[in-house]
Parts: sequence; structure tokens; C-alpha cells
Amino acid sequence: MTVGLRLISSWTVAVGLVFVLGAQFPANAKKGAKISVADDPSIKEGSPEIVLIEVSDFQCPGCGGVARELLPVIHEKFVRTGKVELIYLDYPLQGHKYAFKAAEAAQCADDQKMFWEMHSQLFGHQSALAPEQLPGHAKEIGLDVDTFQKCLSSGRQAGKIREDLRVVQILGISKTPSYVLARRLPNSEKVEVLEVGQGGQAYMELEGKLNSLLGTK
Repeated sequence: MTVGLRLISSWTVAVGLVFVLGAQFPANAKKGAKISVADDPSIKEGSPEIVLIEVSDFQCPGCGGVARELLPVIHEKFVRTGKVELIYLDYPLQGHKYAFKAAEAAQCADDQKMFWEMHSQLFGHQSALAPEQLPGHAKEIGLDVDTFQKCLSSGRQAGKIREDLRVVQILGISKTPSYVLARRLPNSEKVEVLEVGQGGQAYMELEGKLNSLLGTK
């Protein structure tokens, strides 16, 4: 599978980033909740049982740092190797005036099977997320721009994003970037929540949690 996530050559950048962002796993996380991920963008190799859900906002600076520096490391170590499925859950914050439309843009890209390319494009250009700039991003990653523009103008992806916001509320998540560790239920479009992390994730801590779930060291 072609992926828009860009790999970094040094682990130091990612580890340094996470010490700035910090990490929190609240005691009241909705462990055991079962949520549908049927309509959420996913990337995986094979059929991994463990799921990492990225809860993010395209206009959030911390989210951008994680997407550019941390997620490529996770992708290389866990997703590309078929151990973990990565899913994206929209959480555009009300205070970010471009975030909701940017989320719609990414969902419109998903219609053309290029969500992750748009994910990287938007997080790589967070100072250019105004609605009139979004078609330029679509062109840059090779989308059919006319189809993309029709989708974006129609607002038909807004319902998906509002559903994501409902799920975020159920999970008790109140900040970005956040993550959900989950287990995919057999023969189902749902996952069972194992742990919720709010705020930036320290990679070494997340790696340990993923390895523990996978039964590896």
C-alpha cells in the first residue's frame, strides 16, 4: 500500500518531540468501550488485531509535530510490518477556524483513496489551510481536482466528521493530539478500547505499550 507518511532518518527528533508534548493516560479512560471504525480511514498490512487510533486536528500545531515526526516511526516499526492497524479519527477543535473544512478535505481525498497522502500534505502545510487553498493541496498530491472540489463544496463529508466528534465525546477525549489503543473485534467493524492517551505520546512509552499488547519485548 502506498503511504503518504514520510519516514524520518533519526529517532532523536521524535523522542525529543515527545518530551516537549508529554503524555497522559487518564484513569477515567473509557476502557472496554466498543466503537465502530467502519467509516474511518485506515492503513494496515494484513489483518492486525491491535489498533492505534490517531485523534487529531489538522490545524493543531502539536498534532502536526506528531504527524510529521512521530507517526512515521510508528508506521515503520508497527504498521508496515503488519503488527498494528492505524486509524484516523477527526477532532477539529472549535477554536481552529480552518480545521473542520480541512477535515472535510481529507475525507474528500479518502473518496479517491488518497487520505494518507492528504493527511501528510495538510500536516506539512499547516499555515495554508484556508478553504481556497485546499484545491491546491489536492492538485499537489495528484487528486482529480474537479471531483475533489465538488465533494468539498457539497459539504457531504461533514456528517462523518460530526460522527467522529460524537465518538470523541464518548471516549472522554478533550484535547489534541490524542490516541486510542484498541483491539479489533473478530468479524466486526468495531474495536474494543484498551486505553486512551490524551496529549502527545512519548514514543518509548507508546512502543512499550504496543509491544506489551503484541506480546513482544
